[in-house]
Amino acid sequence: MRDGVKLYADIYRPAADGSYPVLLLRTPYNKEDAQTMNFAHPAWYARHGYVVVVQDTRGRWSSEGDFHPYEAEAEDGYDTIEWAAKLPGVVPKVGMYGFSYAAAAQWQAAITKPPHLRAIAPAMIGSDSYQGKAYRNGAFALALTQSWVLFVAQDTALKARRTDWASELSALYTGIHAFYKRLPLNDPPEAVKALAPYYEQWLEHRTRDDFWKRSSLSDHYDSINVPALHVGGWYDIFIDGTIENFNGIRRYGTDAAKDGQYLYIEPWFHMPWSRYVGELDFGPEAVNRIDELQLQWFGRWLKDEEPEAPAARVRYFLMGSNTWKEAETWPVPGAETKDYYLHSLRKANSVNGDGSLSQEPPGEEFPDLYVYHPSIPVPALGGRSGAVPDLTPMGPRNQLPIEVRNDVLVYTSAPLEHDLIVTGEVTVQLYAATTAEDTDFVAKLVDVYPDGRAVNIAEGIVRASFRSGLERPEAVPPDQVLIYTISLGPTANVFKQGHAIRLDVTSSLFPTFDRNPNRLMNPDEATEADFVTATQTIYHDARYPSKLQLPVIADFKGGEEGG
Repeated sequence: MRDGVKLYADIYRPAADGSYPVLLLRTPYNKEDAQTMNFAHPAWYARHGYVVVVQDTRGRWSSEGDFHPYEAEAEDGYDTIEWAAKLPGVVPKVGMYGFSYAAAAQWQAAITKPPHLRAIAPAMIGSDSYQGKAYRNGAFALALTQSWVLFVAQDTALKARRTDWASELSALYTGIHAFYKRLPLNDPPEAVKALAPYYEQWLEHRTRDDFWKRSSLSDHYDSINVPALHVGGWYDIFIDGTIENFNGIRRYGTDAAKDGQYLYIEPWFHMPWSRYVGELDFGPEAVNRIDELQLQWFGRWLKDEEPEAPAARVRYFLMGSNTWKEAETWPVPGAETKDYYLHSLRKANSVNGDGSLSQEPPGEEFPDLYVYHPSIPVPALGGRSGAVPDLTPMGPRNQLPIEVRNDVLVYTSAPLEHDLIVTGEVTVQLYAATTAEDTDFVAKLVDVYPDGRAVNIAEGIVRASFRSGLERPEAVPPDQVLIYTISLGPTANVFKQGHAIRLDVTSSLFPTFDRNPNRLMNPDEATEADFVTATQTIYHDARYPSKLQLPVIADFKGGEEGG
């Protein structure tokens, strides 16, 4: 690198003589593994006519230097691309691929505009270092962050020859569900403090300040000048950011980049990629064909191979029908927002209550109440977290085990008379009051099957003190009715005839996000002694019409949507 630090790479070449374009994967997760949990081995790509370079990023595995997440990836990426373009037996055209951190490394390099970078294929990555990654609307992404830190710090311990710390971290990683409950958050074990100081930095910067903006792609769309194949998953934590990147570069990127953005969305979670996601089988159309897709992609941009047919700008998997759909833009044209209002006659607490959803606006109705105490949070069953399904809540799961709790409000529509196709961003407008000076509100969209299974589709959270923006928290006026707009993110799902639409409302999604102590304080400093009880009141009447907003499109066979 330009500062003299050496980064090590494995190079795979085709057996036949000749010159070939380069595929580059820069990973912090061991170049010898090469993200083969999701991708074919680099030798497979070499057999298809590429020189494949797989590099350990700075401070990771065999490479020299110190590891500070994202800080060196722009310059190191630039230097590596230009080095790879000058290797013997190489056509000086470089493409990059990889998912998660390896996708972020692609974007950081692309911002610097290396002359020989021709195309990238970033998968499962967001648009912002703060929003949608370390935090979401003020809530700390606990499971993703802590599991990742414990995992990557083990290699740092081994490089430092601290096998005792490596063993300690491994034990914590294995028993991570107990680690999630450890308080305060800002007092991690000594091994984490010494090996992963960035963890405490992320906690210190609990608002979206300049610390986060330095590495956020969304602030640099105008610097992107290469084609990009954006790969996302409906149950991936980064899905909204993946779509934002696609739209942002099409709008703000250089002229060379705007027409080269393509979006491809599977029903997957972060990893592994398969037709089997959580408790559902999405069928043969959802099998992992990413390697073949990338061959077509890089064949076009690195080998000037014309596709057999023009590629659709957007290809997305429609869950429920388990089929592929195509569009030229996202959101899909023709979606109409339909409002489904919250109702209850007596109380909506738990699946045993009488909470309902309908398109009929509410009249005079009493509000629903529940109590949230952070010592007994509502657990997250599946959903959008990352990155390992055994350790973090991911994917579609039956929600009934939590819907039996009285601190979960459950609103269910009548069984649908026709299929209802929901494609786009789902939002909830919630009129709520709390007795606390700060708290969280969680909303979850659920598909209720005729046999009673209740499978999560999308979810969202808002920390009440961040209701006005991400830059500065402010106290909540006690018992005052406020409106909270909660994005549940994008999705594409058919609610089949005979199924019902359900909305769950509660105040915790643990350990996907940290527990709000219900006080206006730094949550990372909170202990059990700081926890206070919050009584939450959810209004649904003519003055305060809380509602679920669904983007509904006409039936893909040409008929009208159900409802």
